[in-house]
Amino acid sequence: MTVIVGGALFLVMYAWYRSRKIKNRYVEFVRLEDYLPILQELSNDSSIPKYATHLVYMSSADNPKEIEHKIIYSILNKKPKRADIYWFVHVDVVDEPYMSEYTVQTIIPNEVIRVEFRLGFRVEQRINLMFRMVVEDMVRNKEVNITSRYESLSKNNVVGDFQFIVMEKFLSHDNDLPLHERIIMRLYFMLKKIGLSEERGFGLDSSYVTIEKFPLVVAPVTNLQLKRVADRHRFDD
Repeated sequence: MTVIVGGALFLVMYAWYRSRKIKNRYVEFVRLEDYLPILQELSNDSSIPKYATHLVYMSSADNPKEIEHKIIYSILNKKPKRADIYWFVHVDVVDEPYMSEYTVQTIIPNEVIRVEFRLGFRVEQRINLMFRMVVEDMVRNKEVNITSRYESLSKNNVVGDFQFIVMEKFLSHDNDLPLHERIIMRLYFMLKKIGLSEERGFGLDSSYVTIEKFPLVVAPVTNLQLKRVADRHRFDD
């Protein structure tokens, strides 16, 4: 019985470790400064319906000058998400068990802001509550204006809405993985289904969260053979 339990735990840990290594092939970071002008233009483009007053993305980029390409794609390409202020939130889990600190980098005042939490591994990640405390502190220090930009609400000092975007991965059919890596990735996504979701893991309130699925392509198909043959006659010929 001990061997069976130990073997199951080893299998779970090995699958989790190997899948993270495989996923790292896909994660692509870009320079945030390259996209700041278009984010500003999008924010001020009244021809696009406003998605939210405050749009918050959870970012895994350790470097504050970088951002995941998938986040930029989500904002600009998947469905243009116009917002008054874009927030990028990063959580860094540190070795000190009870550390609970944060830093704020105002990239463009009242338009693009990055918040980084440094939390000990024993601190529960209540990002929803912690983020609210950060925003309240910034408002007190007059670092940000969170009042709604809608004219009827602004004159009555109504606070704008906040919307979190959580990116949920799924294994794309466009992958060309070796058999053993395919098995590992399938096992990983099975564990993800029965495990803690990213939304619950970050302690986010589901009423303020949008789950956005995106395909995980770690090994694109490169040897697909497709040949064009003689075109059929036009229908009206």
